[in-house]
Amino acid sequence: MKAFHLSSSSSQDVLILNFYPGELLLETIISYLKENKIKNSCVISGIGTLKRLSFHRVLTTEEKPKNEYITLEGPFELSSTQGLIINYEPHLHFVASDLRNTYSGHLEYNSQVLYLAEFTLLILDSKNHNLVRKLKENNISFIEEV
Repeated sequence: MKAFHLSSSSSQDVLILNFYPGELLLETIISYLKENKIKNSCVISGIGTLKRLSFHRVLTTEEKPKNEYITLEGPFELSSTQGLIINYEPHLHFVASDLRNTYSGHLEYNSQVLYLAEFTLLILDSKNHNLVRKLKENNISFIEEV
């Protein structure tokens, strides 16, 4: 992966991540963020091609959600990814398609780049705020400040 850390005239920094064939998306993102001590960021764009797509989606409307975990072999076009990474925990939604179907849900570890992927992250200032995800009684994690 190649990373470009761009400073803007405002206090917000932008990070562009350029993934190589065979790299694992979430594993590579989190590894880079940990190495550079960037705990919180907003994924504002994520596109590319995938060899393997791992994700989960909600199956019910009950108070405690039931999820289905899926891993598919590609090729896939990753058309859109967005979400938050809080305290190194990703919560990213995506839209991807193969030659027959379109898929959407929560991107999971083990998704692998086919040819290229490009992600843009807005670095969130964590010097004044310590954000974490806390699991609630209905098995859903909410962002809180500690």
